[in-house]
This record gives sequence, C-alpha cells and structure tokens, in this order.
Amino acid sequence: MPVALMGCATGAGVVAGSSSLVTVGHEAANGHRLVVMKPADNALVRFVSHKQRGFVSAPSIDNASILLNVAAAFTLDTLSLDVCGDHVVAGERIKGYADVTATGHMLILDNKVAIKSNDRLDESIKAAVDGNGYLFQQCLIVEDGRGVLERIPQAIRDRKAHIIYRAACVMNDGSFAIVQSAEPIYCHEFVDALVAIGAQQALYLDMGTWAWGWVREKDKPTQELDEHYFNTRYQSNWLQIVTPRR
Repeated sequence: MPVALMGCATGAGVVAGSSSLVTVGHEAANGHRLVVMKPADNALVRFVSHKQRGFVSAPSIDNASILLNVAAAFTLDTLSLDVCGDHVVAGERIKGYADVTATGHMLILDNKVAIKSNDRLDESIKAAVDGNGYLFQQCLIVEDGRGVLERIPQAIRDRKAHIIYRAACVMNDGSFAIVQSAEPIYCHEFVDALVAIGAQQALYLDMGTWAWGWVREKDKPTQELDEHYFNTRYQSNWLQIVTPRR
C-alpha cells in the first residue's frame, strides 16, 4: 500500500492544523476510502511543463517549497515527452499534441482554480495567456456535480480494479482539492465517490505507471503518493501546490 495511504481513517476528514499550507484529509464514500488534499488560501497552485521556456529538470521531492506534486496531463511517449493538448505556463502558450481524450481543462488564474469543459477551451486559453495564468487539458470526469463516464476513454473505463485513481476537483463550496482513492478501485466507483463527497467539477490526472508524487503537511513527514513506478522519470508535466513567494 502506498506510504501516504497507510493507516488512513474513514469518515470525516482529519486535517492538520490551520497553519499548514496543505492539508491531507480522509473521507469515506460508497464504501470506498478517499484521500483529500487541499491547499490553504495563501498557498500557490501552479502547472509546470517540460516544454516551457527555461525548464531545467523534473521537480524534486527534496525541494521543500513544493508541498504537493503530481502528474497532470497525459504524456505522448517516452522520447518526445509531448504534453496532451495546448497548455499555458505562467502566460506562455505551449503547443501540445491533439488527443480526443482531452474533454476538459483546468484554468488557474490569480491563484483561483476553475475546471471547465473544452467547449470553453479557447476563451480559457486566452484568459490564461492574458492573465499570466496556467492551463492544462485532461479528461473531464465530473461536470456540474454529475459523473460523465462517457467522456472517459474506454481503455480507462475498462481497467480492472488494480490502480489508484486521482483527480483535480472543484468542490461544491468552491474549494479546490486533489482527491485520490486509498486503494485500487474501478473507474466508475471513483467517479461516484467524487460526486458523493461533493465534487462539482473534476478532471482526471495521469495515473498508471506515471502516478508517483508527494505531499507534505506542516510538521509531518513527506508522504509519497502511490508507488514509485518505473515511468515516473518520463513524466512531462505536473500540477503543484507550492509555498507563497516572499
């Protein structure tokens, strides 16, 4: 079992003190356990791409300023490390490869997170560029509080319950969370559980053999998220929660 998920509680969320920039809670829904990770209001949410100007190396777990780091959009292959769909990093628009699985996107503008259908992609890209924001594309799996399994690729829906699922979510109170299952689960069970805990919008995050990441709470050991899979070195882009700039 992944380090971050060992001994996690069920029922109401258990979170760290209010001084933490990121908190890790645990909830139970429909008989499944979920890990819910949330940034504090003063923590920064950002997206990093291997293709951005000035990129040097993949994020390191030893970088104390990165409080949470997970794979975001799909990566095309292990040679080009191309990112699925056009994306934006700090106002820089970067060309990605076209993929029908990209049915939604996450927009970060003025440190506020929105998850939308790709019907509104063009306006969101313009807003991200004009506002020095961030954007990446992925599978939209919850829209307006309803699971949209039909927007998830069949290959993902058909997977047996042998993987951890993870999603970026905007909850019904407007807060942002990264949620993952605490044990292997079927795709439809994960989507139903997200809806049950109040996800209003949710975007799939790259998993499988690319799934490794980490989260750190104040005064607690760094927790690795999922196993350190062999394709981790081929991750091409990341969703992060980081400490505020001084």
